[in-house]
Amino acid sequence: MSSNPNKASSLLAITILVAAFSISISAQTTGAANSLTRKPDSIRPTRETAVEKEYVPPARPADLTAGPGEQPKVSPSEVSDSVQPHPDTRMAHGPAAKARGETGSATSPQVAPTDTWQFQLTPYLWIPTISGRAGIGNLVTDTSASIGNGGVELNFGFMGTFEARQNKFIILTDLQYSDIATEKGNPGPLFSSSRASFKTFVFDPELGYRILDNGKGATLDVLGGLRYWHLNADLAFSAGVLPAVEVTRSRSWIDGVVGLRGRAALSQRWFVTGKADLGGGGSKFTYQLFGGIGVNVGKRLALVGGYRDLNVNYDKDGFLFDMSLHGPILGFGLKF
Repeated sequence: MSSNPNKASSLLAITILVAAFSISISAQTTGAANSLTRKPDSIRPTRETAVEKEYVPPARPADLTAGPGEQPKVSPSEVSDSVQPHPDTRMAHGPAAKARGETGSATSPQVAPTDTWQFQLTPYLWIPTISGRAGIGNLVTDTSASIGNGGVELNFGFMGTFEARQNKFIILTDLQYSDIATEKGNPGPLFSSSRASFKTFVFDPELGYRILDNGKGATLDVLGGLRYWHLNADLAFSAGVLPAVEVTRSRSWIDGVVGLRGRAALSQRWFVTGKADLGGGGSKFTYQLFGGIGVNVGKRLALVGGYRDLNVNYDKDGFLFDMSLHGPILGFGLKF
């Protein structure tokens, strides 16, 4: 009877020892496996820090909508040398910067354009009609003739204007020289015919200022200057009741003149122009009227045609020249 309980107790003890051994082995295996898969705390931060240092995130675009008091939040790790602005580059932020006219790029100082002189030379041909009275001493003749009807001979003539302009300041000269002769039959009961020959030199230096320029081709200039006259008159009377007689005399004088000159564009090519002045001093009175139409042939050449009337009344010391020279005029202007 006693041997069986001992055997049972031995078997129970052996069973308990085997179970405990199995549990111990299982626990050790699980701990070893965990120790192989888990990283040590001393190694993990070092490797994560290395990865963070090697990784450089892309640069965030500048927030141009931020106000003057708002700065974009950028972490130190997001800043890259490749996107840092140059010290000379100014960046605009917010409406205040826009109001000041700042831009996101470097600006350079504006250089004001310098005013340059512009020049124009305009030779022209003037075919005048002579109307008025001329006299030397007691010999006086009336003239009213034109080249068209054969009563006027244009022996020689040179005419032209020159203009220099800088911005609104204008220098204008008009020079003309002509050798004109007129012949008239039956000048009166004392002579059978008369012939008057005039060599005229007229020089107009003027200064002007542009008082109107609408930027669309309409301009208006005010002008003032001098009109210098040098006149050589030769009067010849054919024999009638009195014998033939011929007299020659020269005279020079200066008149002060003021006037206006205007121009208006009709299209990109066509325009109208005009000039008017009046004055006196050496003569009793003088005036000039001109009106014409022109066309721009190119950037530097224009053709102008019109009508001109130049009038002067000089009567001093037995020399009379009360004349109006009027007629068509044709010229071309060359800019350079």
